[in-house]
Amino acid sequence: MKRAILLTAVMSTMIVAYGQSPSDLHQASAKQLIQKGQLDAVDGFRFDQTPTAESTTPTSHGKYRSEVYDFVRVGNTYYDLQTNASIGRRALLHDDGTISVAWTFSSTSSTTWPDRGSAVNYYDGTSWGAEPTARTENIRTGWPSIGMFPDGTMYTIAHDATAGGLVLSRNTGKGNTTWTTDAGKVATHSGGNMIWNRTANLGDKMFTLVNFAGQADDPDVKIKGITNPTLYAMSNDKGKTWTSLDLLPGYDSARYLDGGGDNYAIDARDSIVAIVIAGRYKDVTLFKSTDSGSTWTTSIIDSFAFPRFVWGSYLVDVNNPVTCNDGSVDVLIDNNGDVHVAGGRVSYSDDDTTDDLARSGSFFGLYHWSENQPNWKVCGLPIDMDDQPAASGAAYDITAETTNSMGADGNPANGLAYAARYGGTSISTHSSLSVDKDNNIFVTWDAPVEFTFNDYLANYRDVHISYSTDGGASWATTQNATQIRSQEAVFACMTKKTDDFVHFIFQMDAHPGTNLQNSGTGNLHPNVENTIYYAAIPVQDLMDSVLGQNTLNFEPVVKESKVFVVSQNQPNPFSDITNVVIYMRAGSDLTCTVTDATGKVVSTQDMGFKGAGNHDISIDGTDLTSGVYFYTLKSKDSEVTKKMQIVK
Repeated sequence: MKRAILLTAVMSTMIVAYGQSPSDLHQASAKQLIQKGQLDAVDGFRFDQTPTAESTTPTSHGKYRSEVYDFVRVGNTYYDLQTNASIGRRALLHDDGTISVAWTFSSTSSTTWPDRGSAVNYYDGTSWGAEPTARTENIRTGWPSIGMFPDGTMYTIAHDATAGGLVLSRNTGKGNTTWTTDAGKVATHSGGNMIWNRTANLGDKMFTLVNFAGQADDPDVKIKGITNPTLYAMSNDKGKTWTSLDLLPGYDSARYLDGGGDNYAIDARDSIVAIVIAGRYKDVTLFKSTDSGSTWTTSIIDSFAFPRFVWGSYLVDVNNPVTCNDGSVDVLIDNNGDVHVAGGRVSYSDDDTTDDLARSGSFFGLYHWSENQPNWKVCGLPIDMDDQPAASGAAYDITAETTNSMGADGNPANGLAYAARYGGTSISTHSSLSVDKDNNIFVTWDAPVEFTFNDYLANYRDVHISYSTDGGASWATTQNATQIRSQEAVFACMTKKTDDFVHFIFQMDAHPGTNLQNSGTGNLHPNVENTIYYAAIPVQDLMDSVLGQNTLNFEPVVKESKVFVVSQNQPNPFSDITNVVIYMRAGSDLTCTVTDATGKVVSTQDMGFKGAGNHDISIDGTDLTSGVYFYTLKSKDSEVTKKMQIVK
């Protein structure tokens, strides 16, 4: 059956135009076909079909960038809800260029996910470890934060949803796959079930935020006038002992009526700790300490029009909705000690009885605030794929299936067959912030992509990225970081620090939304394996807008197939096989030539065709003797040479 399209307005000045609209039916956009009643089902008519790697010939559906990005698989999970709103601290770039990442994991498709817990993988500078097959904890947990202490030991901290409280596990050093779970719980409370942590550390000091579950089987808890508030605790001894859970100073019932799971974020750097508490129909409040958590200053950086908001208690003109954050905030401390906050937005008006996202109106971009740029502004937008306005004049259109939540009965509301909205979040959501040595600020988030539908006409999401070179005063045009289009890429988490590459992980599967939130009684979103991928994108390519927007209706841009080595091969020295992660700017055949110290070619490997993006390359030194060698990775347009050592 024909579906309705949600039409929203954009700030089109931040979108780059790419070419003209198709002139015939075969080149018409899905938007036009739906409006004309000529597209009743989208199966077999998708804009996710990609030409061969070197083709510049448009498909019969219209012209678009013929680029497909590859990534390095680091793990999987059948439990597919990584957060209710904010992403958290799940990716670390260590000082030596190695990386540790974590996510909520389960290896079983059972709807109870009995082995759910924290999965961790480690990048040793060139290759990733084997995909985790077990959680780090000895009991069922979820929602991990990850960190490292000065002595090199790693920790995960996650919640026990059944009994409440947080579970802390440790290993003896990054890359070690043996974990030990501490006895007892962190952040327990006699009043109720404490879950959904956000944790960071400064040296041996740990800082954690946690919220009451507030679920049907867990009675509400009221503390100092706030129902199910967000609480804070600190440890001075690597999590062995903790202060009592309490409200942060200034977080009180004068402005907040209740708390919310995952509607908060934390960062810690040098002696600074920055915490943000937000939530739909609530203020965004910044708590900052410059003395490692001893004292705090409190600032409301985005005040909601109705403090202590109760749904349905305020009359708001439907033509003049009141905006607020969606809870998907992230916080970052930059090189100057200034705090940055990013997140999505929604809006509220009196007739929104279904609580769906259609009320979001024009507020679908990602927003940014910082101490040196204290006015909220758009830092990123979803991409107008065809550069063509709809009949209403809107420039960005996605389906109602994409923006609606499940109804009260757990099934799609408003007569729809599907609902793909991520909880209470906005169109642009799940922000993650990072900073490089030059104090450039980067932000990733996910948003629906026009004309990329599943069989129920819900738009797939991609990970988007933008950056600022002036502390947030201005932002570059959005680029599509994943460009997958035939699957859903969500929950991106960047490392807080960026080197020559932006590093992030994300989750991908074939169905918009999550099994937890969008399956309904009809198994609309089946419980399938989700893949966790790692991406490393050169900062210079972002600055040069090489990724682009992957839009329709323009001639493909021919890009040099330049090869970047993300870091030195590992292991090094080695005896048989070594690995190196590379980034390809564009697809190309790839060869690896090894020469000895005199320049003599001793081996050549045909690596085959490699698409744009990241690849884990193996170099075979089995037949070589001990010594210093050089390996050259060569595409059709460029080559890069690095030194390696073989020891037999």
